Amino acid sequence: MNTPANTNKPEPQPEAELRAPENENTLATMAMPLGETVLTLSASGAPIYGILHRSRAMTSQSDFFRLQFRGFARIEGSQWQHYANDDARFHTTYNCAWVRVDHPSRSVTFGPKNGVNCTEAFAGKGLDTFLFAQTISWVKGIYPDYAINPGLIAITGNASEEEKLRRNAFYASQGFQFDWQDAAQRTGLYFKDKISRLLGVWDKEHIQEVGGEAMLQSLAMQDESRAALEEKVARLESAHSSMKSALQKERNTSQILMGVLIIGVMLALWAVI
Repeated sequence: MNTPANTNKPEPQPEAELRAPENENTLATMAMPLGETVLTLSASGAPIYGILHRSRAMTSQSDFFRLQFRGFARIEGSQWQHYANDDARFHTTYNCAWVRVDHPSRSVTFGPKNGVNCTEAFAGKGLDTFLFAQTISWVKGIYPDYAINPGLIAITGNASEEEKLRRNAFYASQGFQFDWQDAAQRTGLYFKDKISRLLGVWDKEHIQEVGGEAMLQSLAMQDESRAALEEKVARLESAHSSMKSALQKERNTSQILMGVLIIGVMLALWAVI
């Protein structure tokens, strides 16, 4: 007896619902340090030295990468002026930038959400561009095909045209486009379709990162220069000592000759008398 074929179509399975992206604050607490380097800022002329800290958190859903900067000292003339208070600390909203990768949606979000902002001591030095560019370069090297979640940009208060142009240039220089929500371009979204189309550029002439090997080489060169200078000083001191000794001998000889001359004169006078 033949069994009739089953002509019933299988019921379609419901599509798996995407999980909400993991919170960046939670990921930040999980982040493990990747190391620290010295960062120099010289756009203002007087060099500024600080510490750049990298950290990363990885879960089955997310990949989180963050950079934080704190000031160490600036050079004024020949004096080192050390930073203190907020300028000398790592922050989660200032002097930092992060990027969160969400694997289920294959998308990337840049932060902080209110933009990359610097404390007053480091504003206008190119630090914000450097931090933003570093996050772009990092995610571009690992997830170039992921999409980018648009970010909100807004200016509150009476912003000048120059401030708006500076804000727009900050994002445009990295390859972002804009979707403005008002004619005055006060609020809008910055976006790009894929990570691979971003640039990740900064002022490499005035912002330089110094790793451990370069620091050791610099210390070695300083030690060599100091040793050479100490040797030169020692030679000069030796020459000065020799000259001083020679002058002393000349002085003693002159004194002896003067004494002999005086005795001779006295004897001559005594003979005449």
